[in-house]
This record gives sequence, C-alpha cells and structure tokens, in this order.
Amino acid sequence: MSAKATLGTALLLATSTSLAAFDAAAHDTAGLYSTIYVGPSFLPSTNLTETRTPGTVLSGGAKFDTGLGIGGALGYRYGNGLAAEIAFDYRSHGLKNVGGTTADGDFASKTIFLNGYYRFAKWNAVRPFVGAGLGWAPEIDIDINRNGRSISYSRSGALALQGIVGGEVEISTKWSLVGDLRVMQIGSGSFKSETAGASGAISGNLNYRPVSANLGLSYRF
Repeated sequence: MSAKATLGTALLLATSTSLAAFDAAAHDTAGLYSTIYVGPSFLPSTNLTETRTPGTVLSGGAKFDTGLGIGGALGYRYGNGLAAEIAFDYRSHGLKNVGGTTADGDFASKTIFLNGYYRFAKWNAVRPFVGAGLGWAPEIDIDINRNGRSISYSRSGALALQGIVGGEVEISTKWSLVGDLRVMQIGSGSFKSETAGASGAISGNLNYRPVSANLGLSYRF
C-alpha cells in the first residue's frame, strides 16, 4: 500500500472513531426523569397606568426588585440527546416604583410549558444543553398597594414562549446537578381588577419578559 493510501486510511479511521466517540457521548440514557429548580428572576421595566377612586393616577415605567422563580418538570430522554418535558413555572417580582413614584406590590405568573431539549456531548464533566418551550399561562397578576389599599389585577389564557441554555453535571448514576438560564416572554394584554368592591383600572403595554437563573436537581428513574 502506498504512503498516500496509508495516510488516507489512517485519517478515515481517525475521523470515524472521533465521530463515533462524539455520537456516543452526545447520547444519554433513555428514560423518564424529573427536575426541580429555583433561582432569582429579573423582570425588565414595563409601562403601565393605574387609576383608582379615590386616588391619583399612577403612570410611567414600572420597575421591579429581583424576584424568585420556582419550577418542576417531568420528562423523557430519548437516548439520542433529545428530551421533552412538561414543566410548571412560578415567578414573582416585587414592585419598586412606577414613573419614579414609590409603589408596593408584585407582578407574578404561573405557566405550564411543553419544553424540548438537545443535550450535547460532555465538555469535561459538564453536559451542555439548549431548549425551547411553548406554554400557557393560566394566571398572570399584578398587585398594586397604594393610598392604603391593595388592588389585584389579573389576566388568564396567555400564550408564553421561552428559550433555555444550561448544563448538567452527573453526581451519581441517578442524580444530576442542573443549572440554566431561561428567557420567557408573554405578550401584552388586558388586566381586570379581581378585588371585590375595588374601583380601579390598569392599562398600558404591560410586557412580561422575565429572565431567570436557576439551579436544580434532576433524577433519572
């Protein structure tokens, strides 16, 4: 065999071996899993106007404190890097001020997601992953406490989207430590007062786009 042919054969074998190793590493064990996670949630400013009787009009950019996100999921890994899950997420963010006027309250959501993931080959001990989710928010509410009275406004039936990027580290044959960053978006919509006897209304382009950094545990059944 010529030197050129030998070199070509060696390169082909090396490439095939590398691809096989990457393919094997990218595939994880198929089966059911569950995950729980928690972390800080950050909500960008959004515009709102609130009117109530008695009371003055509150209007401008609403700013929020760092909030809290909690979630859990039940899913299935297909053994080829792909996974799908159903997840429940709760996020809550304290209201700091509206248009520079100090205000108390919070902006919170409950969302059910159908998420899809792809897990890559391990990078040292970490297996990176990316994901995306389509969700339904049965409830989003914003509470505003001023003039000695708290009024709660809510909307339901909102479509939600999210993108996910993160990594996991196996700490046993069953357990993994998981960290991720999630960017969620729910479009603007109409909110109605749900406080009995309250004369208040809220309007404006209330965008809800929280970003959460989570740490959690995943268990493979």
